[in-house]
Amino acid sequence: MKKENFELRNVKGTFDFLPQSQAIRNNIMDILKKNFVKYGYMPLETPILNEFDLLKYKYSENAEILSEIYRLTDQGKRDLGLRYDLTVPFCKVIGLNKDLQMPFRRYEIGKVFRDGPVKLGRTREFYQCDVDVVGIDGRYIEVEQMQMVLNIFKELNIDICIKWNNRKLMVGILEYLGYKENQFDEIIGLIDRCEKITIEELKKEFEKIGIDNQGATQILDMFAKSLDDYAKIAKETKIQNFVEGVNECLEVQQLVEKLEIQNKVVFTAKLARGLGIYTGTVFEFFDNEKRITSSLGGGGRYNKIITEFMDNGTEYPAVGLSFGLEPIYAILSETAQNNFVDVMIIPMDTQIECLKIAEKLREAGFKTIIDFSGKKLKKSFDYANKTNIKFVMVVGENEINTKQFSIKNMQTGEQFSFEIEKIVEYLKEQENK
Repeated sequence: MKKENFELRNVKGTFDFLPQSQAIRNNIMDILKKNFVKYGYMPLETPILNEFDLLKYKYSENAEILSEIYRLTDQGKRDLGLRYDLTVPFCKVIGLNKDLQMPFRRYEIGKVFRDGPVKLGRTREFYQCDVDVVGIDGRYIEVEQMQMVLNIFKELNIDICIKWNNRKLMVGILEYLGYKENQFDEIIGLIDRCEKITIEELKKEFEKIGIDNQGATQILDMFAKSLDDYAKIAKETKIQNFVEGVNECLEVQQLVEKLEIQNKVVFTAKLARGLGIYTGTVFEFFDNEKRITSSLGGGGRYNKIITEFMDNGTEYPAVGLSFGLEPIYAILSETAQNNFVDVMIIPMDTQIECLKIAEKLREAGFKTIIDFSGKKLKKSFDYANKTNIKFVMVVGENEINTKQFSIKNMQTGEQFSFEIEKIVEYLKEQENK
């Protein structure tokens, strides 16, 4: 390709993140990682490049996600793809490491790739931040993960609500209404869109799958009931999925109330969590200020994937969740400010002395740079202002001889002269204000 025909640009749905942006993203991942470790999850890393057969393992041939996989071949003509989530590679790890002690808790933060629609908070190359537990069944671990979500977003200073449901209950409701198994996925997919499109649009979608207006109204009414309503119906029916789903929901609700988080953790029968891999509790978390209308992440119980993947007669109950770095970043980037440098030292033919002073400030915990550019003082001060450097020191022969160093607060304009030890004390005082 001739240079004059080449346009310098990013691939659609991918972005460069300059320091101000990347610092916010790093901070999000640091907070996530810190909390994952606090809850006992261990680090794991898996390859980005995988066998295509592995990537499509948990889905039917016509699943939408398969059309979004970046598919390629290597020089050996092997059928490969870029991972689109971290769950399937995790299943592979369990399969390849049969001596892992159960229960096994892991977290992984890594890039995944999807050739899908691009919008605010949704890109084609993005990070997923996952935690999963294999080997524990029951509601306690599910609610503990919800607790972790609440604590993480409290530290991120984002007010969220966790919406939760149960896939057994959803299937049980459809069985109660007389629908067949081959209809479940399409109907549940439409139910999951209840809050994303209008009722009129939704009913038109139901018509496309052979359900008339009366049937759609019946379905929507049934999925709008409260947990208490479902509990009453469960006493009158013998539909196993319905009864088990209600009982699991009642367990979750009881734990939520005992932990006094019911104002943040809300049941809704319409939440499907999209994919058909889930076997029980599902949940998603949303920004209460609605700066991002899609979820900021979610998860649930998936007891069959690893069990079927292993196929050795042993049950592998699993539950996990994923945080969406991109939508979280989209929220925090609106308000976050970063200060990469605390102090800039400008040497006036005193570079060696400035190197020594800078080390003392760094040892005291202050991010310090020396301006070796040789610019005029005005340009150096302009640089400090434009890059949000709060303090500037100009060090010449007089400062070295008197051991009195001037330091200027670029935000207030105040300027003081101290010995280097007093400058450290002054900076610490300013840090605490």
